[in-house]
Formats: sequence, structure tokens, C-alpha cells
Amino acid sequence: RQRAASGAALRRRCTNPSLQVSITIIEARQLVGLNMDPVVCVEVGEEKKYTSMKESTSCPYYNEYFVFDFHVPPDVMFDKIIKLSVIHSKNLLRSGTLVGSFKMDVGTVYTQPEHQFYHKWAILSDPEDLTAGLKGYIKCDIAVVGKGDNIKTPHKANETEEDDIEGNLLLPDGVPPERQWARFYIKIYRAEGLPRMNASIMANVKKALIGENKDLVDPYVQVVFAGQKGKTSIQKSSYEPLWNEQIIFTEMFPPLCKRIKIQIRDSDKVNDVAIGTHFIDLRKISNEGDKGFLPTFGPAWVNMYGSTRNYTLMDEHQELNEGLGEGVSFRARLLMSLAVEILDTTNPEINSSTEVQVEQATSIADNCTGKMEEFFLFGAFLEATMIDRKIGDKPINFEVTIGNYGNQVDGMTKPILRRKKEGGDGDMEQSELLQNSSEDEGDEDGELVSVSSSQPVKPLVTDRNYFHLPYFEKKPCIYIKSWWQDQRRRLYNANIMDKIADKLEEGLNDVQEMIKTEKPHPERRLRGVLEELSNGCLRFVTLADKDQHHSSRTRLDRERLKSCMRELENMGQQATTLRSQVKKNTMKDKMKLVQNFLQKLRFLADEPQHTIPDIFIWMMSNNKRIAYARIPSKDILYSIVDEEMGKDCAKVKTIFLKVPIFQAKMEMYLWLGLNKQRKDFLSGLPCGFEEKKTTRGQNLPSFPPISLLYTKKQVFQLRAHMYQARSLFAADSSGLSDPFARVFFISQSQCTEVLNETLCPTWDQLLVFNNVELYGEAHEMRDDPPIIVIEIYDQDTVGKADFMGRTFAKPVVKMSDEHYCPPRFPPQLEYYQIYRGNSTAGDLLAAFELLQIGPGGKSDLPPIDGPTDMDRGPILPVPLGIRPVLSKYRVEILFWGLRDLKRVNLAQVDRPRVDIECAGKGVQSALIQNYKKNPNFSTLVKWFEVDLPENELLHPPLNIRVVDCRAFGRYTLVGSHAVSSLRKFIYR
Repeated sequence: RQRAASGAALRRRCTNPSLQVSITIIEARQLVGLNMDPVVCVEVGEEKKYTSMKESTSCPYYNEYFVFDFHVPPDVMFDKIIKLSVIHSKNLLRSGTLVGSFKMDVGTVYTQPEHQFYHKWAILSDPEDLTAGLKGYIKCDIAVVGKGDNIKTPHKANETEEDDIEGNLLLPDGVPPERQWARFYIKIYRAEGLPRMNASIMANVKKALIGENKDLVDPYVQVVFAGQKGKTSIQKSSYEPLWNEQIIFTEMFPPLCKRIKIQIRDSDKVNDVAIGTHFIDLRKISNEGDKGFLPTFGPAWVNMYGSTRNYTLMDEHQELNEGLGEGVSFRARLLMSLAVEILDTTNPEINSSTEVQVEQATSIADNCTGKMEEFFLFGAFLEATMIDRKIGDKPINFEVTIGNYGNQVDGMTKPILRRKKEGGDGDMEQSELLQNSSEDEGDEDGELVSVSSSQPVKPLVTDRNYFHLPYFEKKPCIYIKSWWQDQRRRLYNANIMDKIADKLEEGLNDVQEMIKTEKPHPERRLRGVLEELSNGCLRFVTLADKDQHHSSRTRLDRERLKSCMRELENMGQQATTLRSQVKKNTMKDKMKLVQNFLQKLRFLADEPQHTIPDIFIWMMSNNKRIAYARIPSKDILYSIVDEEMGKDCAKVKTIFLKVPIFQAKMEMYLWLGLNKQRKDFLSGLPCGFEEKKTTRGQNLPSFPPISLLYTKKQVFQLRAHMYQARSLFAADSSGLSDPFARVFFISQSQCTEVLNETLCPTWDQLLVFNNVELYGEAHEMRDDPPIIVIEIYDQDTVGKADFMGRTFAKPVVKMSDEHYCPPRFPPQLEYYQIYRGNSTAGDLLAAFELLQIGPGGKSDLPPIDGPTDMDRGPILPVPLGIRPVLSKYRVEILFWGLRDLKRVNLAQVDRPRVDIECAGKGVQSALIQNYKKNPNFSTLVKWFEVDLPENELLHPPLNIRVVDCRAFGRYTLVGSHAVSSLRKFIYR
């Protein structure tokens, strides 16, 4: 275990940013007590540091600086607690007595402007005595910065202003200076669906050590809040533990710690581990406004996700169970609630301890979280391509799970339904193990049994990096029945808000694009966006108001509904007002306001009380799980009301499977809804298929198919006009790359040539994909063609290609009966944003056309002008009419000098020069022989000529790089800058 952990720890070290918490303790005032010798103890997380001791004073001056370094994921970092305590007369022999302390989490500091509090006064209170008032103030600076970053000092106010303690308290905006003590009651009722923890190795170790052999968990729940921990009792050997206990925290309100961490853990003498973790964000379950409400939650189920269930002693993914990263599998669900009570500290009977307490709690009725309903999930796999060849060519299949339903690798549990007479929730009780339910023997009454995985098939080779699966005319399907409490309303409301937000985001992107490309009248489009927004908000208010009187709604449901309705009504009115104020010259300010609306909508749409767990799609090879995708259940949930329906319900969606790296691309169709509403679950599929069912379901029209057989197919030619990329990611240490692009469409792929040492390659190359077969009706292809994936790589000298980024495009489609003529053809070059992970990594300038090959064959397609460019071999250039018209420009540069160059790899910069490059041409400045003595250039003016497009919006950026020339012809990159647009430098 230790070995494995250290390896994982090293891997994490490399990926986690290092953050520093730097704290300056300046002075303390008004400390309560006589003859004090105060010391300040500064704690961050587990680390403690102390100031020096000052003798006999209640207003000591320290001005001492402390730094704490951390290499952990940001999430873990922001949950760490910063605690400042003043201790009276601590010396080597005695630990001293606590005068008072102050607590805040790192996240609160990080969300401040410049990630810091500067010269602010922290209020000290005594956690041992709630009735006592304040115990003094500490003046300090707290900042959270990346390692090596400088802390920006705000401009200095005069001393007297800072001595106004009340006006400079160490509190975020909006938190009242007089905070009160409050009790947080977290009730833990029960859990279900826990994994069988001890895998065989572990069980054998246990048998040897303790003489007990069991394949079970001993679960307990641990709650961590504001630096304190509370635990429930341990329920021995139980998958469905029942606790009915409450954990009570006492903390100032509003707390300066944002998240409560709730973990189900397995108590084990050998190895105590987390089964699953959930965080409750207090901002999502309370509202600080005038009509707001104190934090409240549940009773509601919380879904926990973590690592897959193939436990061994070396659980590589244990950190997922600790709540780091996105869980890759469902782990358990926990029924819990939370309430907050503000204490009246004047009451003499109050228990003044702030220790965490655990007590019994009353149990709740089975049906209070909603009526059990039977849900039906259907999925069809239309394409599986871009499968990483590293996984080998063993047969591949897919498994879909929702909660524990559909999970065959671990044995799947199906509830035997006690026909719901007792109103019990019949879920997972007396579970029987259903192995390999894909044999499909239905139940006696013709009930269908779930088929949750596709048949294994052998992958075919696409190119030297990727495989694809032969899902051509035959598309495999899965279907699963599952039982959940019916809380669809929560998901429906979130969907309505998400859709309003999606529309708003799309509109804003349009407006920004119009401003960037200087299209006329962006303000009209913005007015349209605002009108859409106010209509959306009104629609939300009417739809959400429908079922206020649902019996199983929690206090949070009611309060959230009220506040969402208020917020959206308000937003709708503001949008209407704004719309009338949008003018050409006010665009910038108004765009900012609309961006705020978008953030607010996204925040409101995130539903804290879970319902149906997320759906996992696993790719299996040889019965091992190798890559997955996680789909939120709300995104594919069906509703008869269009606005409430999940955005991907009954739609074909492109899904990328992942495990550490990108592993496969799928085209998939999904539908989730109540079993009784499943009439039209196939309605969104491309037309032209026959359903293939299992032998049992042959004559039952409502029985779902296990595969679809497409009888219609169309043949196309795809032309990818790859003109240029810009502002790519610098893959080499020289600050340049040797880029090439690889284009994927369905099960084919092709590459452009490699261009050396550039971040703005102009490939000017046409790639032709012949005989591309697409299944379905012709009209569907024209309106919604499949996407093209373009990946950019850096060709390494050793022959290995490094991934630099990826982008997606939809082709312009021409059917065989349409003419190749304006306005749609020839297609215009467009910019496509390249992404690397979540960050942007440049743009691709390209055009894509998909031309149907009619009965006359390829001779009917518009001709491709042969290769005019003979020096480049058989490479086709982008044809005239699509490629930009170029003109010769002369670029002149006036070189003055260099300033403020930082060290590179600890060495000082000695002989720098500047390289300037644009569209493959460029110049180098004169070499500065001794930067320390004279940082100016000897030759001032240089110029070069370059061919640039006449359309100024297509101009590539101009790249400026500073390099330091070392001995033996080596040089090191000091830094670079891209001038994104040359337009403002054009001499007119």
C-alpha cells in the first residue's frame, strides 16, 4: 500500500500546482486578560507556526511573516482551515492558555480581490465559552498565491484610516461584523448500495490476522466542517446500514468555511478507507438576502461516486473516493439532512461547549423522500471510433450503469418488488444476485429483464494510432429498468434554467464573434438575446409554479423554488430594461452585466439535493473496464414539457470516453424516463432502421430492441480544406513546435504534412476522404451531419508525436440534387477554437464540405484542380475560391532594447536576441553582447516581406520571441508574445 501510494503521490505532485499561503501577523489590540505575555499561533491545515512572545502587554506589535507551502489539488487546498489563536504566556514548559481564536477557509481568501486580505483586523472569540463576548483583534495580511508569484500590495491608506478597526475587519463583503454562534445539526439516516469492500486478497489477509472471513463492509459516516470532525457509530457487516444519528457542530454564523465534507468510510483494523465522499456547499443550500433562508438540506439522498469496484490492496483510484477529481463509478447513496439553529447566548441554560456532539435522531418515514417509481433507460451505440490502439485488439464491448443497476462485472442487484402495498420503498431489499442478465429470460409475466451491455466485437484498424468498431449498418442497443424515488421536479427545474443559460451563452458568443469580425449591428443581436432571456425567465416562473404542494418536498425545495422564481422574475425584468438601453456605444458595459446573469443562472441551476444517479458508460476489453463517460441523468431525462426535457434526451450525442487520457469517441443516443412514459423512446433516432429484438420480445411491439439494423445508407466525399493554424501551444523548449493536423471522420483519418519550427503553420492542404458511408435518411444528413474531429500534434525528433490540442467542426453538406453554387458553396474558411484539456490552445483556419456521391458517381462532383504545387509532391493545395487571396506586405521593426529579463533555469540572461516571425517569414534582431552592461540593440531598423491575406481578419499573428544565446550554438527561450492582430499597425 505504501509503495503504491508513494507512486500515486509522485504522479499527483507533478500535476498539482503549488500554492502558498502567506500570513503576516502585524499586531494585536484590546486583548482581554491581565498581565499577558501573548503569542500568536498560526495554523493552516495541519501545520502550526508561532510568533515570538511579547511581555506584559495587551496590544503587542509583531510584524512577523509566515509562509505555508502546499502541493495539493485546488479543491483540497480551498477546504483547508486557517486558524489564528492568541495564547497567553506560552513557553517551553507550559502550553499557555487560549485567549481567543479566529477561523476561515483558504477558499474564502482566494475569492477576494487579488486573492488576499490586506491590513485587516480579525475578531477573536473564545470557542470554549459561547456566552463571552469578543476577546480582542489581530491585524494581519493573508494571501494565497501560486509559488513564485509576487503579492500585489494595494495602495497604502494612511495609518489613521487603518486604525478604524470596525471599518477594516477581516471578513468578506456582506458578512455582518457581529457574528453569532450557531449549531449545525447534520442527521445521518441510512445508506444503500454500498460496494463489497474486501476483495479476495484483503479477505485472506483478514482471515490470517483476525480469523474472520467476510466479504462485507463496516461502514460509518464522518463529517468534517470548519476544521472539526464528527463520526457516527460503526454498523458491523452491513450493505444497508441504518444509523439515525445526528452530528452537531457549533460554529460562528455565517461561517467563513464554505463546504461540509461528508464521507462514508469502512472501519477496518487493517486499513480504514473512504467508500465515497460528498461535499455540501453552504452557498447552494442557503440564501443571505432579505428574503433568504438559513442553510437547510433534505431529508434527501446524496449520491456518492468514486473509483471502480475492482478493489485490490493497491487501489490506484482511492483519491476519487476521497472526493478528489471526478468519480468514475457509483459508490453508494446516503440519506441525510441538515439544519442550522442560531443560539441565544444570553440564555443561562445553554450548553456552552463547542465540541462536536453525536446523538440519536428520530428516524423518518420511508416515503418521505418521494414515491418509488420504475424508470426505463435506453441507449443505442451508433459509432465507436478513435479508440486508442494501446488497449490491444481484444474484443470490446460497452456496459451502461445507473446506480448499481446494469453493473454486471460486480454482480447486479435487482429489487424484488414487494408490490408497494406497505408503502415501503422496496428498493434493493432481499436482493438476489443476477449474474449475466444479458441472457434475457424475461420474468413470468413477460416483464423485460435489463440488457446493460453490448456484445463484444473485435476492433478494426483506422490508422497507426487508432481503432474503430464495425458498427456499420447494425447498431447495438442497451436497456435497463431501475427504481428511484420520483423527484423529477428538481431535475426539471434545473433543466429549464440550464436551457435558458445555454441559449444565453450561445447568444453572447455570437455577439462577441460579431464584434471580433466587425459584422454590422452586434447590438441588434444582443437585444434579441435579452428578449430571449426575459421570455425564458417568464416561462420558468409559470412552469416551476405548478406543483408547489408535492408532499415529499423538503424545506430546501420550497425555499429554493421561491428564491429561483424571485431571481428569474427579477432577471427577466432587468433583461427587458437592459434591452431598451443597448446602444452601439454601451455594448461593452451591457455585455458585462449579461455575463453576470449567465453566472447566476448556472449557479441557480445546480441542484444540491440529488435524485437519480448519473449514468456511466464503460468500455470493456476482456472484461476489464478501460475507459468511461459520465452523463448527468438530468441531461437525458424525458418530460412531456419541452423546456423540462434534458438537453440530450432522445438526441444523438458525441461522447468522448476517458481514463487518464482521451481513449475513444462515441456517437450515442440515450433516453431516460418513467417506464410508463416510454412510448416514444426511439423517436429521436436517425430514420430508416428495423428493430431487432430478443426471441422473447419478437411479437411485442413495446419491447425494446437489442439492435437496430439500418437499411438506408448514403455515400459521400468529404473535403477538408486545412489552410492554417495560429497561436498553437509551444511544445518544444525552444518555444516552437513542429505541427501537423490529423482529421477524423467516421472511421477514416488523414494527416497534413509536418511544418517545422512554427506556432502558425500554413499547411494550405486539401484532404479528400472518399466513399464515406453514412446511415439514415438523406434529409437528416443535410441538416445534421456528423462532426469532424481535428487533432493537432507536434512531431518529435524521435518520431513520436505529442498531442497539442483538439477541435471539432461540422461540414457544409451538399446533396446530389443540389447545385454547387453561392451562397453556401464554395465554403468560407472559418476559425475553430483549439482546446487542450479545458484551456484554449490556438485556432484552426479551415473549411469542410461533405458532398453526396449521386447515381452518376464521382464524375458529378465539382472538380478538384490538380496539384499546382509540384515542389510539395502529391499534396493538393486548398482550391482557389476557398483559399484567401494574398498580397505582399512589408513589415518594418524598430528595435530599441530589452528590460527586466528574469532568470531562466536559475541562470542570468547574458546574450539575448529577439526573433520576429509572421506567416513563416521573419527577422532576427542584432545580438546584445552583454545584457548587464548595455541592454540596447546596435542595429535599430530591420524589415521583411511576407504574403498576407487581403481579408485583414485572416491575418496570422506576429510572434515575438526572446532567446538567450549560450555556448555551443545552444539557445534558451526567455519568453514570447503574440501580437494577435496586425491590423492596427497597417500603414493606410
